[in-house]
Amino acid sequence: MHHDFDRVLERRGTHSLKWDYCERTFGLQDVIPMWVADMDFEAPPAVVEAIRSRAAHGAYGYPSTPDSFWR
Repeated sequence: MHHDFDRVLERRGTHSLKWDYCERTFGLQDVIPMWVADMDFEAPPAVVEAIRSRAAHGAYGYPSTPDSFWR
């Protein structure tokens, strides 16, 4: 799988704890937010598609772990 990890997303204005709460947290807006382990790149397409596929199922209960997971 190839993914472009050099493309950085603009996360300001998206309710990002890392970027939108610097001023409230530190009293400054111009801060390098190294206080939270948050990613600034989008998830790989395979991950996004897996989430969409599971979400489309519509049931959000508590699933068990299938035996195939442990192989």
